[in-house]
Amino acid sequence: MLTILMVLVIVFSNAAGDVFLTKGMKQIGDVSVLRPFKILQTMRRILGNPNFLAGIGCLTLSFFSFLSVLSWADLSFVIPATAIYYVVTVMGAKFLLRERIDLLRWAGTLLVCLGVALVCLPEDKAVSVPAILDGVRVFLLILAAASACYYLICIIACEKFFSAPPVNHSWVFSPVSLLIPLHGADFHAYQNYAALCRQDYPEFEIVFGVKDSRDSSIPIIDKLRADFPEVAIKLVISAAKIGPNPKVNTLNNMLPQAGYNTIILLDSDIRVGPDFLKAITAALPTNSLGLVTCLYRAAEAPGIPAKLEATGISSEFAPGVLVAEMAGGISFAFGAAIAFSKRTLETIGGFETIAPYLADDYMLGNLVSKAGLPVKLSRYVVETVLPKMTLGGFLRHQVRWARGIRACTPLGHTGSLIQNGTVLSLLYFIFSGFCGFGLSVFIAVVALRLAMAWMVGVRRLGDDILRHNLLLALIRDFFSFLIWMAALTGRRVVWREMVFQLEDDGKITPLEVPCLDSQRV
Repeated sequence: MLTILMVLVIVFSNAAGDVFLTKGMKQIGDVSVLRPFKILQTMRRILGNPNFLAGIGCLTLSFFSFLSVLSWADLSFVIPATAIYYVVTVMGAKFLLRERIDLLRWAGTLLVCLGVALVCLPEDKAVSVPAILDGVRVFLLILAAASACYYLICIIACEKFFSAPPVNHSWVFSPVSLLIPLHGADFHAYQNYAALCRQDYPEFEIVFGVKDSRDSSIPIIDKLRADFPEVAIKLVISAAKIGPNPKVNTLNNMLPQAGYNTIILLDSDIRVGPDFLKAITAALPTNSLGLVTCLYRAAEAPGIPAKLEATGISSEFAPGVLVAEMAGGISFAFGAAIAFSKRTLETIGGFETIAPYLADDYMLGNLVSKAGLPVKLSRYVVETVLPKMTLGGFLRHQVRWARGIRACTPLGHTGSLIQNGTVLSLLYFIFSGFCGFGLSVFIAVVALRLAMAWMVGVRRLGDDILRHNLLLALIRDFFSFLIWMAALTGRRVVWREMVFQLEDDGKITPLEVPCLDSQRV
């Protein structure tokens, strides 16, 4: 185990050294063509660059660790085992240097992982249960180490996003149409919608939409109109369809009633502050082409299942988004809050293009990105108000979401396995025979997991529910692992009392199957 630990030190310090050196030299600029009198000046800049010095320090640690390992381990083992350095370097280039990594390079990286696992098997290559277990142990250790690296990258991505100076540009006012599709009365719905009516914004309207005149949310809208007569509030009742997605059908029916060019979509369970409209419209491109979306946290979560959902939002979902943002920008959106113009919607073909899909919010941002338009992540954090839910309702909601992501981005869903470091490190501890090194790996990964949850969810997103239930993030990891596996095995999803068949491309087909669960998921 000491040999494997030292190999990991060699790998990560070497990869970190190369990443730091690359970043430092890119800051210094091209040194391939220098006049003699500028060489000393350039050397001073190089030696004074913090990234260059950090890179030299990491490479020095790697070199002496390598010498140490060679004093007792076989060269035929050490050199192939340290080849995982290439994998770590590719991850660093992708997420820290923002290099573009094509599919062929990712495939080569996976082959390197397989080769390292084979090399780390015992010298006796006979197929046996102990040999297989040794391979499993090595594989789990690699995954646990990848999880630890991922948590560190999440912290870096979060700090980089929220610490970056704000973009200074003149805010251009434009009136806004808020579109909120409804399906039954949400938990604390009136308070959510009243917060929208209190926006500190010169001119806006709120358009609600339902498909049934008997919808339980209509009395809430009537009360809202009576309490806020100064706000333009419209209600659209229509069951017209353009596709199998019921939410997109309602949005399309509401669109003709939107009187302004700037559109903001909000999920019906979202609560915002009075500065929301100013913040999100300020991030929109001045040419009216592009899209802005927001991170979110839970405002209320009564009961343990709801708190499990809440902790996953801030300590699992949001960190992944921030890593994607740091790696080159996001190419998707979240239904919590999406802002765009009618011109942008027309560019991608209207709501008809996303009506066949389950993950309509994801596809909306993805199609905007594929059209060559910017997709921006706002620093404004909105809140979702979660209702009291059963454990079964929580699991159905999460499986539906995970299967939608798997269908849209199979590689992304597969890679999300490393988000479950708590489970992976515990499995390694178990398969290592409950040894001291396995326990050390488990404790280290769990500590990083909690640190990441605190830094992202509590410190930056301001999630008070996570603040008071931090250890639930570890329990949530076990559910997330089960949900990750469930997303691989099934194609049926339950949504709005309907059952859908999920296709490989993310599209859905309604099934004539009765839904036994009446809880809205």
